[in-house]
Amino acid sequence: MKGKKRKQSDVTQNSPNTRGRKKRRRGIAGRDGGDSGSNPTIESSNIQAISDSGFSRELLTSVASNPPSVGPSSRVFHTRSSGSATSNPTPYTGQFGGAHHFIINHPTMMDGDNTNERRSIKLLLQHVIVGAEFDSSDHRPSCHPETRLDITSDILSWMHNPARKYKILWINGPAGVGKSAILQTIAETEADSPTSILGATLFFSRPNNRDDPKCIFTTIAYRLAVRYAPYRQYIVKLLTLDPALVGKSMKEQFKAFIVLPFVKEEVMTGLHDTVLILLDRLDEYKGEEAQREIILLIGEFTLQYPTSPLIWLIASRPESHIQVAFSSRTVQLSYGEIQVSVDSDQGRRDVEIFLRASFSDIRERYPQSIPSALQQWPSESDFSTIATRSSGLFIFPSTIIRFIGDEDYADPISRLKTVLEVIASTISATGGNNPFAMLDALYTRILSDIPQGVLPTTLNLLLMPAIEFDLWSFAETCNMLGFTQGCAYGALRRLRSVLNVPEPQNAFQDKLETFHASFYDYLISSSRSGALCVIAPEIIQHHILRWIRILLESHSAETSDVDYRRVGLSWPIETETGRARVQRRIFRESIWRLICVQDEFVNDSVLNEFSKTAAFFRDLDFGDGLNDPIVTALAYSVSVFAAKLECWGVLKTVPLQSFDFHDIRPDLYREITRYQDRGCTPRDVWDSQELPDPVWQRVFHQRGRHKSQGFMLDSFSEVSTWKIDLEKNLATWTKMAPSHPIIMLGKGRKSCVTFDFEASDEEFWLLSLPCVQSS
Repeated sequence: MKGKKRKQSDVTQNSPNTRGRKKRRRGIAGRDGGDSGSNPTIESSNIQAISDSGFSRELLTSVASNPPSVGPSSRVFHTRSSGSATSNPTPYTGQFGGAHHFIINHPTMMDGDNTNERRSIKLLLQHVIVGAEFDSSDHRPSCHPETRLDITSDILSWMHNPARKYKILWINGPAGVGKSAILQTIAETEADSPTSILGATLFFSRPNNRDDPKCIFTTIAYRLAVRYAPYRQYIVKLLTLDPALVGKSMKEQFKAFIVLPFVKEEVMTGLHDTVLILLDRLDEYKGEEAQREIILLIGEFTLQYPTSPLIWLIASRPESHIQVAFSSRTVQLSYGEIQVSVDSDQGRRDVEIFLRASFSDIRERYPQSIPSALQQWPSESDFSTIATRSSGLFIFPSTIIRFIGDEDYADPISRLKTVLEVIASTISATGGNNPFAMLDALYTRILSDIPQGVLPTTLNLLLMPAIEFDLWSFAETCNMLGFTQGCAYGALRRLRSVLNVPEPQNAFQDKLETFHASFYDYLISSSRSGALCVIAPEIIQHHILRWIRILLESHSAETSDVDYRRVGLSWPIETETGRARVQRRIFRESIWRLICVQDEFVNDSVLNEFSKTAAFFRDLDFGDGLNDPIVTALAYSVSVFAAKLECWGVLKTVPLQSFDFHDIRPDLYREITRYQDRGCTPRDVWDSQELPDPVWQRVFHQRGRHKSQGFMLDSFSEVSTWKIDLEKNLATWTKMAPSHPIIMLGKGRKSCVTFDFEASDEEFWLLSLPCVQSS
C-alpha cells in the first residue's frame, strides 16, 4: 500500500442550499412518472410568497395541508404494564371476539411486524440502483486468478487488520487499468469467506445508468437490511415512522441510514466488529458535486466516529475534483491510497498472464479454426506486439480478446490479423504506442465492419443509451425507433465485442449496454469517432422524424382526437396491458423530446414534417392528467417547435387578469395538480453553469424551468374546500399581480392554463388547471 498523501488545500463544503439546487436531466416529475406503478408522493406545505411580490403567505394552505386519509383506521390494543389487555375501543369480530380480562404471556405480534417489514423493505427496494450489486446479473469480470495479486493482497490485509490506521481506502488510476476487476475480485473473495465482513457493494456505471445520486444510501441501506437482522429491524422502525426518508437529500439519508444506526443505535454491537462498504467507479456517479459530497460525508463520519464498525473501499479515476475532496481538511486524515498505475512492471506482467490464458481459451473453443500445424498461436512476436502496446491497460487487451474470439465470426486467425493491422497503422499515424489511441482505432475498425446500408440503424440504436433512456429495455428502444427485432439484431450482430446485447427472451427486461465506458466516450466524441459519432445531426434528425411520426400515428383526422393506443409497434407485445404501457411511454417521450431538442438539429425537412402535426396539437387534450409533464414542458419550451405552436394558436401567453376562474373544467377537476420545486429556483436553472450531462446538453435544451428537480405531484381533487380556496387565491393573485403572465395551451374544451410563481428564494410553485378556452 502506498504511503498516505497529505495535501494542504482545503475544500469548503457546500451549504445545504447549494446542494439542494442540483439539476436533474429529464425535467419535472420524471419523463413518465405514471409508469412505475407507484403513487406520487403527497406532501403538504404552506406556499410562501416572496416579500416583494405582494402575494399572500397562505396560498392554498387549507388545500395543501389537509390531504385525505387513505385506508381503514388502525386498530389499537391498549396494554397494562402487567401484560393484560383492555378492551379494544374499535369493535373487533375476529377469532377472540367478545373475550376480555385475558392474559397474553410473551406476546409476538407477527402480523403487524411482518406487514411493516414487508412494506418498509418494498419501499426501500423501489429506491435501489438495480444491477449495482457485485453478484447481480449484470456481469462484471473479475481479475484472472494470477493477476493483480499485489494489490488485492494489500486491500485484503487492510480490510482484516483490526489495527488499520485508516477507515477509507481509495483505489485510483486511469480508465481501463482494471480497478473494477480488482474490486469485483475483492467482493467475490470476501463473499465466499466464512468470516465475511462484506456489507454492501455498489458498482456505478454511467453508460448503463447505474448512477442515480438519489439512490446511493437507500441502496446501501437495502443491502445492509438484507444481510443483517438488527439493521433490518432498525430500518423497519425508521421507515414506518417516516417513509419520506427515501426521498430526502443525501445528507439526511446518510444521517438516517448510516450515522444513527451504526453510532447512536449501535445495531451491530456483539454481531460484527467490521462491516465493509464498497463503492466502485465513484467518478461515474452522476454529478461532480454529488461525488464530492459523498467523499466529504464519509470522510467526516470516519473522523467523527472512529469506533464505528464501518470501513469504506472506494475506487475511481483520479479526477481533479475527487483529488481535491480527498485532500480537504475534514477528509485527508481518514484515508489511505493505492494507485493502480499504467505501464508499471507489475501491470505489464499481469497483462501478459491475462493474454496467455485468454489465447489458450480461444484455441480450445475453436479447434477447427486453428490448424494443428500452428503449434504456437499466436506467434511469440505477435503476442509481444499486443502485450507491449497494451502498456498495462487492461481495457485494451480485454477488448482485443473479445474481438478475436467473437463467436459470430469464429475465425480467430483473421481477427488477430486485423488487430495487428490496427496496431501497426495507429503507431504509424501517431508515432507512438498510446493504448487509448489504439483503443479508439480498434473501436473504429470494429464499427467499420458494419455494412454501410446497416450502419445508420446501428448508430441510431447506439444513441439511445447516450441520451439517457435509462429505464428502457432493448425491445422498448427498438419500438421507440421503429426497428423490428430482426433489423435490430442484424444491426448489432458485429458489435458483440463491445456491447452486451440482450437475448430475445430477455429483450423486454434488459437494456443495451456497453462493456466499458470508454466505448460510450468514443461514440459521443466527434473528435474521436468522426463520422461514427452518434450525436451527429443526421442521427438526431432521424430520431426527431420518428417522434413526429409517432404523434401522427396517434391522431385521427376523422374523429379529431388523439389516442396513444394507435401508435404502431415494430416489435410486437403479446399482452394488451404491456402493449398499452409501451405505447403510452413512446407517445409521451416523443412529445417530450421534440419540446426539448436543440434548434441546431432542426432543418427544413424536419420543420416541413413537423408542420403536419398542427392538427394533432389542436386536438390534443392538454387538460388530461396523462399530459401533465408535457404541459409544463411546453409552457416553458424555448424551441423552434414551441414557436410553431404559437403560430398555430395552440400556445399563447396572456396576463393573469384575463383568466376567468369559471373557465376551469369541472368534469376534470380531479386532475388539478401542482408542482412545487423545493430544490431549485427557476433563476438557478437558467443561470446554472453546472449542467448534468454533456450529451443531454449537446442534444437537448438545458435552459428551462422544467429541468429542475424535486417536483412533487399533489392531488387536490378530494379536498372538499379546494374550489373555494382556489378561487380565493386566484382572486388574490390577480389583484396583486394582474399582469403576471400565464400560459394557455390547447383549443376549446381541450385546454389548460399554467400559472407559475417564485414563492421564495428556495421555491418555484406551479399550478396547471384544465379549462375551456372560448377564443
